[in-house]
Formats: sequence, C-alpha cells, structure tokens
Amino acid sequence: MGQPAPLFVWTLVLLMTQLVLRAQHADGASEHEPLPQPTISFSPDTTIHFREPVNITCSVSTGHQGGTFSLDGPVQDTQRASGGAATFSIPRVGYYHSGSYRCQYQTTVAGRSLTSAFSPAASLAVVDESVGIKLHSFPVGSADNHMNAEHTDLSHEPLPDPTVSFSPSKGIRFGEPVNIICSISTQPLHQGGTFTLDQQDGPFQETQTASGSSAVFGIPRVQLSHEGSYRCRFQVTISGRTLSSSYGPAERLPVDDNGMNIQVKHPFPASEIRLVGRRGRCAGRVELRLHGKWGTLCDDHWTMDEASVVCRQLGCGEALSAPKKACFDKGEGPIWRDFDCHGDEPTLTNCATRVARVSCDHDEDAGVVCSDAALMTPVFSLYHMPSSTPAQLPLFNGEQIKMECKTPSALCVNAEFHIYRNGELLTGFASVHESLGMTSLTTAGSGYQGSLHCQYTYTENQRLTSPESNTVQVLTVASSLLPDPSVSFSPSKIVRLGKSVDVTCSIVTPHQGGTFTLDQLNGPFQERVEARGTSATFTIPKVRYDHDGLYRCRYETKISGRSVASDYGQSLSLTVDDDGVNIQVTETSSDDGDIRLAGRSGRCAGRVEVKVSGKWGTLCDDHWSIEEASVVCRQLGCGAAVSAPKEACFGPGRGPIWRDFDCHGDETTLTKCTTRVATVSCNHGEDAGVVCSGAALMTPVLTVSPSKYKFRSGEDLRIDCDVPSNLCVKATFRIYRKGELYTSHDIGHSNIGFNSRTTVDKSKAGAYTCDYTYTENQRLTSARSGAVSIAVVERWLFSDYTYT
Repeated sequence: MGQPAPLFVWTLVLLMTQLVLRAQHADGASEHEPLPQPTISFSPDTTIHFREPVNITCSVSTGHQGGTFSLDGPVQDTQRASGGAATFSIPRVGYYHSGSYRCQYQTTVAGRSLTSAFSPAASLAVVDESVGIKLHSFPVGSADNHMNAEHTDLSHEPLPDPTVSFSPSKGIRFGEPVNIICSISTQPLHQGGTFTLDQQDGPFQETQTASGSSAVFGIPRVQLSHEGSYRCRFQVTISGRTLSSSYGPAERLPVDDNGMNIQVKHPFPASEIRLVGRRGRCAGRVELRLHGKWGTLCDDHWTMDEASVVCRQLGCGEALSAPKKACFDKGEGPIWRDFDCHGDEPTLTNCATRVARVSCDHDEDAGVVCSDAALMTPVFSLYHMPSSTPAQLPLFNGEQIKMECKTPSALCVNAEFHIYRNGELLTGFASVHESLGMTSLTTAGSGYQGSLHCQYTYTENQRLTSPESNTVQVLTVASSLLPDPSVSFSPSKIVRLGKSVDVTCSIVTPHQGGTFTLDQLNGPFQERVEARGTSATFTIPKVRYDHDGLYRCRYETKISGRSVASDYGQSLSLTVDDDGVNIQVTETSSDDGDIRLAGRSGRCAGRVEVKVSGKWGTLCDDHWSIEEASVVCRQLGCGAAVSAPKEACFGPGRGPIWRDFDCHGDETTLTKCTTRVATVSCNHGEDAGVVCSGAALMTPVLTVSPSKYKFRSGEDLRIDCDVPSNLCVKATFRIYRKGELYTSHDIGHSNIGFNSRTTVDKSKAGAYTCDYTYTENQRLTSARSGAVSIAVVERWLFSDYTYT
C-alpha cells in the first residue's frame, strides 16, 4: 500500500480543476453573448486621389480571437482577422472604388458560428485634380476592341444611376401581376452585369442578371405589402474589376384595391395593433400590422366610434379622444384604408373598411387617448419679461412676468389648465388637442406671493385630473424700478484744452452703496466707481480733444439679494474749448491725405474730417452746403456730390471742430476755399458729412414682425425695409410682393428705412423684397433685398398664442 499523496499535491489538483471549470463556464457564457458591432476606417483619409493607395480597416472590440471580416461595398472581399482587425488594401484607387462601405465580423465559439451586425456605413471619395482621365488603346484584335478604335478605360469610369419603371405603369390593382424594370444607360461594354431591386420601406429585395442593359422583376400577384418605393443598383465586371453604381432614384408603386373591402378573416390579436407616441401603450398614433407590414390609419373619417374599439381591443378602458392631424407625430410606412365602426365592436377587424380611396399622407395619421393612459405631470415655470429669462426671486412689485404650465408633449385631449396660489385658483385656460399648456402674462404684485403650482383636467368625454406640477415659492417686495441717474460737470460743461474737469453721477434713491458707470458716447472714456451714498465723481485731470462729447451714467445695486440696474440717464455734452484760436490750413496742397470721410465703410461717404497742424478734426455744419460737399467729392475722386448731410448723420466725431469752409463749388480742393471768420459754436452733434456718387449703395434687409413665416388671418403684421446705418440721403423706399410694387415711402437723411403695418389676410401671402432710390441730386437705385416668404393659414396652434 503506497504512501498518501502530500497535501500540496491535492491542493494543486483542486486549483487546476477550478480553472478548467471557470474556462468552460466562460466559453459557455460567451457563445451566447452577441458580437459587438465592428467599425470601419480609411487610411490615409476618406478622400483619396485617383490612382493613389488606400487601406480600409475593419476592427472589433471582442475577446474572441481569429474569425473573419467581410467588406461590403464597391469592393467586396473577406479576410482573416488578426488581433481583432483586418486591413483591405487597394494599391491604385479607381473611380469605381468611390462609394459606401461597411464591415461584418464572423467567428466560431464552442462550435457555434456567431455573426455581428454590419458596421455603420462610411463613404470613400475618389477625386482627380488633373485635366482629365487618361485614355488607353485596346490591343488590336483583342476581345475588348469591338469598335477597332481607342476607348476610355471603362474600369475607371463611374456608372450612371439606374432607373426603375413599372408595367403596367399605373392602375396596378391588388391581386394582379406587375413587372418592375431596372435599366441603365451605359456603354455597350458594361452590359451583362446584375441588377438588385430593393423596396426601401418593405421586405422585397431580389437580384437578377441583366439582359442587355435592363432586367425585369415579376410579381405575379400584388399584395398590399408590395406598395412602397423601389430603387435599383447595377454591378458589372470590366477588365477584372467589379464596378457598382449607386442606388438610382426611387419610384413609388401604388397598389389599388379598386374599392374592394379587404379584411382580415380572423380577428387579429392585440399584438397586431399598437399605439405609438411616447405616452405608454394606451395613448398614441394608431398602427396596424396587415400582411406583415406596420402602417397607420387615415383620419378622414376617424371618430370616437373607431377610437372606442381600439381602446377596447387593447384593454385600455374607454376612449377619451380621437385626435387627428398626426397629433402624436407622423408615422411611417403604408396608410391603411379608413375603418367604419359602430363603436361596440370587440376589434377593428369586426368593423367594415370604407370603399373610398385613401388620399391621406402621414400629416393625417389618426390617434387615440384611452382612459387607462397615465396623465403627464405638468411643469410650472416663471419668467421675467420681455427677456423670457428664468425668474429670480424675490419678484419686484410692478415687474412684468410670465407664468407657464406645460406638458412635455401635446395632450391630444381637450383640457382646462389651472394655476393655483396657496391652493386657490389664480387663473386658467381651456386648451385644444395640439396644446402643450397655457401661458399667462401679468404684473407681479402681492397677489402672486405664495406657493404657486398648476394642474390640468380633461374636458373631453371624461373629467380626469393630472398630478400636481412642481411648486414655486414666490416672494414679492417693493418695486425695484430705479430712476435714471443724472450727470454734471464741474467747474463747467465747457472746459479748456489741458485743464481739469470733474464729472459727477448721482441718483435719487433709498438704495445706496451701489456702483456708477460713466460712459462717453462715441468715445473711449468708460469707468466704474463705487458710489458714496447716492453719487460718484470721476476726475479727468487733463482734458484732451478726444474727451469732447456726450456723457451718461448708469447705477447698479442689490435689493433683497437681487442685482438691479437703472437705465442710462440722459446724456450731457462736454465741450473742449481751444480758446477761440482760428487754426487754418496755410498749405494749398490738394493731397487727399489731409481729408477723409469716416463713419461708414468705403471712402466716398461719411463724416468729413480734415487734418490741420498734424491733428484730425471735424467740420462744423452751420454753413455746410452742397457746394462744399462737391469740392470734397472732387478732391477725393469720388464723383459728384449727392448730399451734404448735417447734424452728425454719420455719427459724432472726436477732437477739434475746425472753422466752416466757404466754397463756390468749383474749387479743386477745400484748401482753395476760404474759411469763415466767425468763432465756432458747434459740438460734435453738428459734424458735417458728404455722400458722393462713387459710394456703393448699401443693400437693404427686409424683415417681418413677429419673426415667423406663418400668419393667421386677422393677425397684425409689420414689414421693415432697412439698411445697416443712416443713408444720409433723401430716398424713396419700396416694398414688393411677388415682384409687384406693394407700398413705398419717402425718407429723410436721418432714416435707415421704413416699415409698413397691416392686418393679415390671404392677399398678403407671397414673397416680399425691397429696394430704394436716391431722390436728391442724382437718382441711384440699390440692389434688391433678399426675399422673405409669408404663408397665411386659417387654423393655428395654441403654442403660438400668449394669454393673460
């Protein structure tokens, strides 16, 4: 009798047994796990130059070793996997390699063959930046030399898209035969390939060998499931290369039941009918599966009788509503004939089908809401107006607010929405099928303080009430409206060049301790200073020319924890005085480098600025006329003067304001004119400008308000035709509808355009454009604006209204 095995030997045997069992368990589990979807990539890129190499790599993340990858596309091939990947190399790319590719992975685990789904498709584009594709001669006497002449190497030419047709071409009836013909217009050498016929929205797909350049697919007895869109694809092998066309344009095959009452002979189970639309199984778009294909129902004769049968068949209680017009969104696939029910049938298959031919599209899909469908919980929201930003609490008495009670999607049932404060009704609104809820615009006050929430109640056939929304605790406090601050200057609003000035911002309010912002309009100065009490002082120790201009103040503070700000107050002008020195140009140079037009893009229209003694300044408009403007346009080589606008039409400038020029209009430069001796009393709000005929006319922009393209009859409509900035020329603006003059209006220098207000009716529908014509000294017409189209409808959705 031998000695017992040592303990370590038994331990080793036990460990090895456990490892074997674990490996078997892992193999058994993995053979039932689906393979992940592979990926596809191209190297060096998805766009390859003609005759350059490309590698197409298929890869998959899996623990299974070995296996094969199949490449599907213009090139079809199979390779063994190496480390979870396989690379398909094309050493010289041709045009026929362009197209869409995808990969599939296959392997064997524990004697069982597993196949992955195809990868997402990826496209390879082949480009040729050369002059053209080289032509090659076939060898004399070769089988390809059918015309005994030079031909293009057809293996590099892309194939045209094939077409699809039907015989008979129309009136294809249920149960009768039809031929579907795929054909392609191509070279004689391309004949003899294969056609694939594919039903885009159905199960039909077949491949046939071409006869010449076409193939016929026969359906001996047409079923309703054959109705749909069909397309063809062509493949052929030339010079050892396989070429594949893209799928050609799809053509629809309609199936006419010729008024026959096609019914399912046996009541189909609930699995053959469903409600779709994100609301559970008891509310949604009605879909039926007939002849193996899911489709929707036309709403032309859809009523509560049909809806009642659907709810009964699905075991969903009673019908609450029978919404139409794709209230639960549009479906896909065929649209079945209308059913005609009395309302007491157990299933839809016990109802008759109407004999009228369906003329619906998916915008008219029928729906159902049953009593067992869960009611959506509404969401209550509060917004500041007119910005529509989420409200910050507390609310200030007197500020405009918007209250909203909405559901995630349309109810598709008539309902009443209610907003409550502390459990008491505050306001309400009756909604229709397409509504998402209600909106109420109001002014905040103590009457809105408390706990706010909302609910809705069905008012159609049964009164069912939704769960309560979220709750918003509202606190209101005294008005936050701050008055406009004021601005003042010390010692005076006229300050000599190089001297000091204090600018003081102040406000009348009990809310102290905020900050003031002092802003120079059209200038560089802007500073913020903390208030001392209700005012702040900004010191400019040494005034420069560019400090000349308009100044305004703004005040910001916190009230009850909320940040509030006033509007900018009224602006006040600071004038920089050069002590009345009559600075004149003594040179008689006509160099236009000493004069420029500023304030608009382009060099031939703008505010007149002259450089004197090395400093740019503007001209006072007190005696500015078309004569001075003519000299400026001539000096700048910008044609004739169109207008001589005043009052800083191109915006106020900076720096000194030079003395007025006095011209006759025929001088070659401004320096040939005399300057007036009167002391300048202008500020930059009186800067002179010029528009010359050489200035490009701005293209106008046409807009409509409210900003949308659909309007309901009776709504107010405003049409604006504007340019980006003041024309500074008198002009006539015109608005056109469908190319014909709709209205026009004359404007002055300081306008950017005009608007037309009207009430919408059907005659207002169409495409609108606008333009303008100068009416001052020269008649020049702008380009037309882009077109804006307006549609006029009779019915409207709740979400486009605001209610109070």
